[in-house]
Amino acid sequence: MTRRYQSKGKRRLFLLDIMRVVCAFLIFARHSITMYGCAYSPRLDAWFLDLTSPVMTCFFLLSGFSIHYQHGKEETTASWTRTYLIKRLITIMPSYLLVVLLWPLAHPDQIKDCLVLFPIEVLGIQTSYRTLFGILHNGGTWFVSCMICAYICYPIIKSVLNSGKRYTAPVMIVVVHFIFMYSFIVIARYTLDGFYSNPIARTGEFMIGAAFAQVLFTDKGQSDHETSGAAGTDRMPLYLIVCLSIISVVLAVANHMNVRTTFFAYLPIPVILLCLYLASLISCPPLERSKILSILSGISYQFFLTQLFLWDITTWVMHLFGFGGNRVKILTSLLLCTLISLAAWRFYDKPVRKYLMRHFIRRI
Repeated sequence: MTRRYQSKGKRRLFLLDIMRVVCAFLIFARHSITMYGCAYSPRLDAWFLDLTSPVMTCFFLLSGFSIHYQHGKEETTASWTRTYLIKRLITIMPSYLLVVLLWPLAHPDQIKDCLVLFPIEVLGIQTSYRTLFGILHNGGTWFVSCMICAYICYPIIKSVLNSGKRYTAPVMIVVVHFIFMYSFIVIARYTLDGFYSNPIARTGEFMIGAAFAQVLFTDKGQSDHETSGAAGTDRMPLYLIVCLSIISVVLAVANHMNVRTTFFAYLPIPVILLCLYLASLISCPPLERSKILSILSGISYQFFLTQLFLWDITTWVMHLFGFGGNRVKILTSLLLCTLISLAAWRFYDKPVRKYLMRHFIRRI
């Protein structure tokens, strides 16, 4: 999951950081309900649970969008591909491997399973074995495996998008989205597994995000897009969003879905693309320069992973200080999750990534 939304010549899209922070909190809220027994309110609890799948879709769209915003105009050479893949793996693997190593220490009763699955997990391919989702930490780190798949596929996606055909990106978005929406009918008819931890489906969402960045920033060939975002006179992004919404609603009706299911299952992609479109248009220099927003966005990856160990730590802290009550559980767990994530990011992830970048990139 990339955290960089700014590269040379491009302004920082601060709304992407805000989207990431909001999505990270929504996943925290969902986990606090299902894993720790917290309660916000009957209506909020239902929304937090329903938003889980759209939020994960948002993360993969956001990742594809931000990576292509950063790298879209770079030449796709063999050297570039090697450098890109190494940087992506260095970005995502240190914190993930720390979880792999810490898990048997936190759960010594599962050490045999950890040893058996270690080769699978250290390579980040566990999501290819769909029934591993609920074993060990894989119910919480499945997205790492999916993201590795998306990262590996990106050079191919980028080459296709930069083929020189203006309508390549819009066609890619419409076709992939249609396949997703039509697949809901197939899944319902034959009672198949959903897309939640499917690496191919998540790579498809990543692809849509990258293609949408191509539509907004790269296809038009105007230099001012690099600094000011999408052109207000270009209606292609809005036409695409309307088209995807129509496809979603028509196939939802064909699948006899109710309004709630249509909103949470069929419409997230066009809604998220609308947010990305607005992010390309809105500028706010103070927020673009905000260190706090940058740090909160930067620790979102560790914020996810920390929740694998958070609830036992929160219980211990509350028992130590004699805390109790639902609100205290929520606030304590949120504060601890933020502090642990910040510490892991500052004192482990950043130094390790800096060392690996120096060591490996210098050899290319």
